[in-house]
Amino acid sequence: MLDIAGVTRGTDTNETTLLHETWPAATLDSFSGAETLRAWESTEKPDSVKIIYDRAAAEVRVVGKWRGKSFGKTFPVETNLATMLTTVKAYVAEQAR
Repeated sequence: MLDIAGVTRGTDTNETTLLHETWPAATLDSFSGAETLRAWESTEKPDSVKIIYDRAAAEVRVVGKWRGKSFGKTFPVETNLATMLTTVKAYVAEQAR
């Protein structure tokens, strides 16, 4: 999760909870700067998926590599993060088949 401004709306707990509920086995890392996020994002591991929730940009980005195939997509979060995470989870499952 990229949060440059820090928690300003009091929603950090809800967003973190939603991310953990959507991917309970995943590790949640939080970044306050774009450079550290880019470094983390560019580290490739075979058969891995990275999901980046960028609060300031109101988007969820997916980058991954599964069985030698790279994929990625950006999803705008217009109103409801929970709904968008359901869409993102379906996309990841489709790519990992």
